[in-house]
Amino acid sequence: MRRAGLLVSVVLVASGLLGAAPSPAKPHKPQVKSRAPHRLCSARRRPGRACRPARRRPSRHAASSTPPVTSHPSPSPPPIRSTSPLPPPKPLGHLQVTEREFSVTPSRTALAGGLVAVELVNRGQDPHNLRVERAGDPGTGFDFALAQPGTVTSQKLQLGPGTWKLYCTLPGHEQAGMRTLVTVTG
Repeated sequence: MRRAGLLVSVVLVASGLLGAAPSPAKPHKPQVKSRAPHRLCSARRRPGRACRPARRRPSRHAASSTPPVTSHPSPSPPPIRSTSPLPPPKPLGHLQVTEREFSVTPSRTALAGGLVAVELVNRGQDPHNLRVERAGDPGTGFDFALAQPGTVTSQKLQLGPGTWKLYCTLPGHEQAGMRTLVTVTG
């Protein structure tokens, strides 16, 4: 019987050391509950901390090639139909005019009417300018400023059908041969 009493004493002492019985030295703390609803967590919950939702792993299966089904398909607008086709926009014409002592050389002698980019290239040793005017009507025309040797200037001009005269307006230059004619077609 002595052995049985000793065994009971050892069991009681051991259970006190393992925390089976509440200890008067440590007061019992109530567990703090999270305000968030219960979720499955990827890690162990800690008291006083909210649980983060577990991360979803991507599917191991190949992505489906079928589009997702929507419950309310959006109506597509009716196709726009034009009663008269629009003409294609006219391309921008280009004319390069090269000036030297004492010549004016256009890159072409005929071009389509409309908006034309005219580029003045001074390849001479002296400054030159350029006047573009309708032949026989000096009141209608466009003027380029004085271009220094080796410079390039350009302007976009609206040229109508007809013959246009291009020349340098500096004194004596037109008479020395700095003139040419260009035909603009409709």
